[in-house]
Amino acid sequence: MSDLKELKYFLGPYFGSEIGWELIEYAVINHRKLSREERSKFKEELLYIKQLLEQNQYDKIQQIIERNNFENTKLYDIKKIQRFIEEILPIIEKYEYKEEIPYVPFKALNYLFDTINIPAKAFLSFDFIAVDIKRQGDTFIHHILQDLQYVKKVFIEKDETKIEKLLQLAREKGVYILDSQYRDEFIQVVTNELS
Repeated sequence: MSDLKELKYFLGPYFGSEIGWELIEYAVINHRKLSREERSKFKEELLYIKQLLEQNQYDKIQQIIERNNFENTKLYDIKKIQRFIEEILPIIEKYEYKEEIPYVPFKALNYLFDTINIPAKAFLSFDFIAVDIKRQGDTFIHHILQDLQYVKKVFIEKDETKIEKLLQLAREKGVYILDSQYRDEFIQVVTNELS
């Protein structure tokens, strides 16, 4: 693997030389804005380097440093690359989808209502809510999409009992978006941004 395109890109805007090591998790969170394919390729590149480290193939790692001009980045030597791999892989894995975490209806929606400020009317801020949701990781995204699909279905079917339960849940949390005329736009924008 000679072309470490995604790693080079990450070292630019996300984890450039002016960004401190203490901000590596923030860099990973920002990097999650990229497509799943790009993030997957990035992780592949990191796992390749990890494998080289585990096999003590330091000559190859030195070649990677030189060939990719890492001398002017945070990854200018083998020790820095090792530190980078040790710190970043657990962070990436923390945000990946975990099948072993079961879906519990409304757990994600409750958490969303508890932690993210959702205005009743500000349609333009719905995409920013999606950005906050993305920071929770792929498992949360998967679960919130299921919850939002259920909410949408309940309102389409006009099931008054279920609608009242949803509205009560939201009101208890001080969230009124489900009561407003912007409910459908909220669900649509957030769903589109997360899909």
